[in-house]
Amino acid sequence: MPVLISKTLHDAGKAYGAFFFLRADMKNRVQGFSRDGIQVRWGLVGAQRYLKASWPVRYGLFHEIRTPSYLFQFSAEGVIRFVQGRPGTWHEHTDWFKRTAGGDWVYYSSGGYNGAFSAIGEHYIPIFPYHSNPVIGEKAYPAETLRAVLQALETLTAWAEKVAEELPPEGAAFLSCVARKNQKDTLASQADRFHELTHGPLTVLPPDCRHVDYDILPLRLARGCLYHCRFCEVKSSQTFAVEAPDHVTEQVASFSDHFKADLIHMGGVFLGEHDALAAGEGPVVAAAEACETLFSGDGRMADRPSLFLFGSPHALLNVSEAGWEALDHLPFNVAINTGVESLDPPTLDYLGRPTPVALVKEAVKRADEVMRRCRNVSVSLNMVTGDALPPSHHESLSCFVASRDTRDAPLYLSPLKDHAHRRTTMAEFTALKRISRAPLFLYLLQRL
Repeated sequence: MPVLISKTLHDAGKAYGAFFFLRADMKNRVQGFSRDGIQVRWGLVGAQRYLKASWPVRYGLFHEIRTPSYLFQFSAEGVIRFVQGRPGTWHEHTDWFKRTAGGDWVYYSSGGYNGAFSAIGEHYIPIFPYHSNPVIGEKAYPAETLRAVLQALETLTAWAEKVAEELPPEGAAFLSCVARKNQKDTLASQADRFHELTHGPLTVLPPDCRHVDYDILPLRLARGCLYHCRFCEVKSSQTFAVEAPDHVTEQVASFSDHFKADLIHMGGVFLGEHDALAAGEGPVVAAAEACETLFSGDGRMADRPSLFLFGSPHALLNVSEAGWEALDHLPFNVAINTGVESLDPPTLDYLGRPTPVALVKEAVKRADEVMRRCRNVSVSLNMVTGDALPPSHHESLSCFVASRDTRDAPLYLSPLKDHAHRRTTMAEFTALKRISRAPLFLYLLQRL
């Protein structure tokens, strides 16, 4: 028979409420057992606030199974979230895989990169299973390693189903959940259902989502984009349109039902798609208020969750003084990302960007004003870079960066796909970093 073990979490802090099979009188306890060289523990409590760290921080309530080769970590609902190779399994056993709600496995490299924090604002480099960030990092996506991980997960679910029959109720419930929810077809169905709720895969998220490791709930407030720029490959070709008022409310209910206890891992909401701010300050505020219920319970990842959204220069300038005040008083940290792309007229023409330089400069000015005046609203800017762009763009970019103040809006530099060589792009970025006083990072494109 398996040996049951139990240990009090002295430093865990407040527990996270009642989660699926856990009894109320066990909120502050870890339970587990060992068998066949495999250690099983459930009810672990991780960090309660997002941290900037180079090690794999785990948040909220989670559960884990440690085999001789792998460490598998599961969400509160028993769905796989993280996998690490133990020493000898893969070369960098300090690295880890994370499974997203959309079914992608992102590989996190925690070492081997000089200046990772300087480049992207984090102490690790995420490596994606798609080709959107060719300039970032040197490692290729470890597809063979992932195949071995998935095979090991399949073996684990079979083991869990068998052993569950011999355990007391709490342990049997956990392993039965692992066996049921982590089979290949079930995980694929979960991802499909998530994409049904999001109306298809999200091709791009705001770069500021990195602050909560992209653990967000994507709710669509508006479809399409105002500009349809020639250079853009990640935004929708749909004509811009605002969703009906009850659409967000219905999405909130759907996500609550889909994630259940796993809502505790969510650091905020992304109001999509590509220019939610253009829906108007009223709809944005109403949508945010509708999302409050998703973060109203005990044990959420933040006292003040985040609200992420894209806002075009036109949308940014159309927000009234009363609108900024209303956004600033929401129970969210509001993070707006605005693509200004360039301050150089020939480059804007090259990009097919329907925004005159005067408008772009006014949007930058407004972003900087918001950063100084608002306590709970921030605006970040995007500009492009690439070898094919006119030399005048790089000159204007350098002048712009050199003029920034530490209180100005952060700037993300986005390398154009197929137009930016790693060596020249990183050389330009390094040079800009040296002269910049305001935050400056490279934009990693993550889908969901």
